[in-house]
Amino acid sequence: MNGFTGVRAAIVATGTFVLTAVLLTGCTAAPVAPSPSTVASEAPSPIATAAVEPIDTVVALVARPEALEMRDASGAVVTELDYLGDVDAAIATIERVLGEAPVDEEFPGGSHNSPSTAHRWGAFELWERRYVDNWSEFASRERTLYRPSFSVVFTGPEVAGVALTTEDGIVAGTSWTDLQAMPGLQLNPSGCSGPYLDYTAYDESWPDGTVHEQRYGVDFIANDDASAILRVRAPLAIHEEGCA
Repeated sequence: MNGFTGVRAAIVATGTFVLTAVLLTGCTAAPVAPSPSTVASEAPSPIATAAVEPIDTVVALVARPEALEMRDASGAVVTELDYLGDVDAAIATIERVLGEAPVDEEFPGGSHNSPSTAHRWGAFELWERRYVDNWSEFASRERTLYRPSFSVVFTGPEVAGVALTTEDGIVAGTSWTDLQAMPGLQLNPSGCSGPYLDYTAYDESWPDGTVHEQRYGVDFIANDDASAILRVRAPLAIHEEGCA
């Protein structure tokens, strides 16, 4: 064997040893654990859920003698709009619940009713009382159920998927015969207002010094042929001794 041949044999032998060592090392090496940052980036992100505001759970507007109640599906009162309270705040709340602005119509008023603005959302109406012109003397006085900031009227059973009802479950469109059969129905002998079920009563002093019970309630007005309820109204002063 000459020198070149010997060197060549040595190189081949050495290369074979190194290659074998590399292959053996690759087969037995422990797996490399992923870094914490890699694990964190591969973990699923939690799904964010928006909190539901209580006002967004309202499914019914319930006319009561002193306030309009807003109730959820369980029947619980979420909030209420006092008829003596701020009109603008009440309108904003109704817009939130019904999802749209009202259609407005002005009424000049007369000797028995102050000028008003009817804010209508379909079958729901909020009547804003404006104590101006001949009624301006009441502008600075404290609001009462007799002279409220606003009143409400239902002309149908629902609007925008929200029920329009009373404490007794009566809605506009209910049969007049069914209404008359309701236990506890009160009839107004003066005829100044319709029959009523839900009411509140206060003792009020008259100018002559006598004290009389004054009722305020949620009354019902019949349609032309008295076959069904045309309107549900609140609050309504129940005058049983003549109309005012």
